[in-house]
Amino acid sequence: MKQENAHHEVRDLLQSLPRRRANPGLTLALQISASKEAARRQKWANAPAFLVRMKNTFDLWTANMMRPLALPCAGGLAAAVLVFALFVHIQPVRANSLMADRPTALYTEPAAKTLAPFEPPTADAEVEVSIDEWGRIADYQVVSGNPKLNMEVRRSVERTLLFTEFTPATSFGQAVPSKLRLTLRRGASAITVKG
Repeated sequence: MKQENAHHEVRDLLQSLPRRRANPGLTLALQISASKEAARRQKWANAPAFLVRMKNTFDLWTANMMRPLALPCAGGLAAAVLVFALFVHIQPVRANSLMADRPTALYTEPAAKTLAPFEPPTADAEVEVSIDEWGRIADYQVVSGNPKLNMEVRRSVERTLLFTEFTPATSFGQAVPSKLRLTLRRGASAITVKG
């Protein structure tokens, strides 16, 4: 009973409020909006039902997903452009500093820095040496002549390679692993680099 009396009192108070007239501009805006909606509905009136559902789903998705993301995306893009503009302004490129820069070769071949004596008892040997980026020997392989050299010649080749220092190949100024072919000749304490 008390609830009903409270409802009646609220209704009576709301009815006693003075009535306000709607803004004429608002009326016109609502009429234009209603006219546009009626034209849109008329356009889709003859379309198949599944197309109308797909369009309504797409409209709902764009309204619920794209609108909330539009402001953060625009803000992020504006901030990135601002930071980039500040960085470019603070760090200008000076042509004078580029003139003093020396160009580097794109690729340099490996080379033998110091030569160790080779004194085989019987034969010459041609060896392919794998050099790491620090100029150390990673592996070697006999590539011509007798691949099954006797033990004394093989030890002599290994001693020569052990005491030879190499300069590694470089690519864009950085040392890289590479291979070098050496001809070790009998009776000479030199290494012929073939490539």
